[in-house]
Amino acid sequence: MRARPSRLRRLVPLGLAVGVGAIALAARLTAVHALPVDFDEDDYLRAGQLYSAGFQAGDPLVLLRENYRPEHPPLAKIVTGLALTPLPPFPEVPDRPTTAGQADDLPEEPLEAARLVQAAFGVASAVLLALVSPLGGLFLALHTWTIKYTSQVMLEAVPACFALLAVVASARAWAAGPGSARRRAGWLAVAAIAFGLTCAGKYLYGVAGLAILADWLLRWRAGDNVPAGPAGRDGRSWRAAAILAWVALAGVTFLAADPYLWPDPLGRLVSSVAYHAGYASSEAVQDTGWPMWQPLVWLSGSVPFHPSGTFPVTLDLLISALAVVGLRDLWRRHRVQALWLGIGFVFLLLWPTKWPQYVLVLSAPLCLAAGLTATRILESARDRVRARADARLTGARSPEPRHRLRDLRTALPWLAPGIVALVLLALVPLVYELMLSVTDMQLSSLRDGLGGGVVREAVGGITGQIPAAAYHFDLRPRQVSFVGGDLLATVQQGVWMGGNSSASFLAFSLLWMVLALACQATLGIAVALLLERRGVRFAAAWRTLFILPWAIPEVVGAIAWQDIFHPQQGVIAQLVGSGVPWNESPELSLGVLLLAATWMGWPLWMLVATAGLRTIPRSVHEAAELDGAGQWRRFARVTLPLLLPLLSAALVVRGIATFNQFYLFWIMNPNGNDVTVPVWTYSMVRGGSFLYSVSAAVNIVTVIALGAVVVWFLRWRGRAERVAFA
Repeated sequence: MRARPSRLRRLVPLGLAVGVGAIALAARLTAVHALPVDFDEDDYLRAGQLYSAGFQAGDPLVLLRENYRPEHPPLAKIVTGLALTPLPPFPEVPDRPTTAGQADDLPEEPLEAARLVQAAFGVASAVLLALVSPLGGLFLALHTWTIKYTSQVMLEAVPACFALLAVVASARAWAAGPGSARRRAGWLAVAAIAFGLTCAGKYLYGVAGLAILADWLLRWRAGDNVPAGPAGRDGRSWRAAAILAWVALAGVTFLAADPYLWPDPLGRLVSSVAYHAGYASSEAVQDTGWPMWQPLVWLSGSVPFHPSGTFPVTLDLLISALAVVGLRDLWRRHRVQALWLGIGFVFLLLWPTKWPQYVLVLSAPLCLAAGLTATRILESARDRVRARADARLTGARSPEPRHRLRDLRTALPWLAPGIVALVLLALVPLVYELMLSVTDMQLSSLRDGLGGGVVREAVGGITGQIPAAAYHFDLRPRQVSFVGGDLLATVQQGVWMGGNSSASFLAFSLLWMVLALACQATLGIAVALLLERRGVRFAAAWRTLFILPWAIPEVVGAIAWQDIFHPQQGVIAQLVGSGVPWNESPELSLGVLLLAATWMGWPLWMLVATAGLRTIPRSVHEAAELDGAGQWRRFARVTLPLLLPLLSAALVVRGIATFNQFYLFWIMNPNGNDVTVPVWTYSMVRGGSFLYSVSAAVNIVTVIALGAVVVWFLRWRGRAERVAFA
C-alpha cells in the first residue's frame, strides 16, 4: 500500500511532461503550416535534398562529399536529408547566394516534411525541460521565437535539443550522490555525447559545454558532492584527467557526427570556423544597424513580423520578465543552467551577428528561470488559500467590521483631500488613457474622439454593445472605432516597423535604466564614502559644489552637454578639428548619454548615502575591524546592508525617473532607436504619426510593467528587512 503514492508521485511529472509535449506539438504543427518561407530555408532544404539523393541512390559516401553551406556542421542537414529520403524525387532547389531574400517557390511536400522533423526536436526539448520544471517546459513550448525557429527548415532545433540534453545530464550526474560513481560516470558520458552532437549541429550552441565545464570547476573548488580521486593520484591531476576524458569523448562524438570532416579534418574545420569571423564583419551584418544589445530586443517581445494566429499566445515579454525575477532561484537550484544563460547572453552581446534565431541559445534556461518564478507565485497563492482555510476551520476571525468602519470615519476627513486629488490627477487620466488604448484614435479621427467618440466606443465595446474591429496602422479613419485588446496585445508583442521592432524602445529603456542607475549609484556612494572619511578637508564645501549638477534642471543640463558633444559644432569637435559623429553609432550614443545622465544624477545618491552613513554607529565599523574584516569586507557585509533601506527608496524613485527620461534624449537627439519609451511615444503623437491610441497603449503597458516591478521590489525589500531585523 505504501508503494502506490510513490509511484503516483513519479507518474505525475511524466504526465505533466506529456501534456507539455502535446501543447508544444500543437503549437509547432500550427506554425509548420502557417509560417511563410523564411531566409535560409531554401539553403537547408537544398542541403537536405543533396543528402537524400545520395541516400536514395545507395551512396553513403555522400556524407563525405556533400555539406552545402559548409560554414555550418552537417548534422541538422543530415537529419533533414533523412526526413526527405522517403519522398519521391523533386526538382532541385536552386543554389542562391546567402544574401538573397526569401524563396517563394519551394515545393510544399518536402518543405513540410523537413519542417516536421525540426518540430519533432522542438517538442523533445519542451518535454525534456518539463521533466525538470513543468512550467519551464510549458513556457518553452509557447515561446514564439522557439516555436518559429524549431518549425522551419533551420539549423536550430537539433543543436538546441542536444544542448539541453547535455546540460540536464550534467546536472543529473552531480545529483547522483558521492557514492554513485557508476551512475555519475554514465550521466557525464551522456552529457559528453550530447555536447558533441550539439557542436555537430551548430557551433554556437557549444556555449552549453562551457557552462557544464564551469559548473564542474566550481563544484570542485567548493568540494560540493565531489568524490576524491583514485588512491595514489594527485587531486588536481585526476580532475584534469577527468575533464580531458570528457572533452575527448565529446570530440570523438563530434567527429563521428560530422563525416564531412573525415577526408581533411583540420583543414575543413578551420575553414568552417574561420568563415564566421569574416561574416560577422560583412556588409550583410553591418547593414542591419542593430546595436550590441539587440538580443535584448528580441527577448523583449514576441515574433513581430508574422500575422496574428501564427502562434497560440504571445508571452515572450512575460517570460523574460519572470526569468529576471527567477535568476536567483535558477542559480541556487540549477546552477549549470544559470551559467548557460549567463555565458550565452554575454556571448550574444559581444558577437557582432545579431540574427533573431540566435536567442534559441538562451531560450531553454530562460524559460526554466521563468518557470521557477511562476512556480513560486503559484505556491505562494496556494499557501495563502490554505492559510485562509485553516483560519476558517480554527474559527479565527478578522477585526470586527464595526471597529474598521469607526476607524475609517475618523480618518476620512484627513484623507479626503488626498483622495480627491488622486482621483482627479491620477485615476481619471489613467482611466481615460485606458479607454483610449482600446480604440484606434489618431489625427484623422481627432474631432470625433474629442467629441465623445473615445468614451462612446470604449464603453460600448467593454459592455459588449459594439463588436471589436482589427487595428490597422495604415488606415486613416474619420471616426473612432473600438479595437478591444488587439492594440494592447500588439504593443506588448512588439510592432515590426520595417527594420526593427517597437520592442527595441522597451529594451533600450530597461537597459538605460539599469546602466544609468548603476553608474549614478556607484559614483554617488563612492564620493559619499570618500567625504565621510576622517581627515578630508572642506567636506561640506565639496558636497555643496557636487549638488549643483542635480540642482540644475534636466533640460538646461541636456543643452550644456549638447554644446559639448554636438557632432559638428560642439566643444569636442572644435578641439579635435573635425566632426565627431558619435550619434551614428548606437554604442557610442549610449556611452555619451550615460556620461551626461551620470553627471546629472549622482549627487542625489551622494546625499542619500551620506545621510545613511551618518546613521551607522562608528562602533559597528570598529567591531568589524577588530574581527579582522578589511575595507571591502566591511563595506560589503556591514555598510552596504545598513544603507539599503535608504538606497532602496532612492532606487525606486530614480528608477522610474530614469526609465521615463525625456529631455536628455530629445535635446541630444541620439541614433535612431536609442531613445526611451516616453520619447518614442511623444514622437508618435507629435512627430507626424499622431497615433494617439498607440501612444496610450504603450503608456498602459509601461505603467503595468513598472507597477509590477515596484510592487515586487517593495515586497522583496520588506522580506529582506524583516529577516535582517529578526
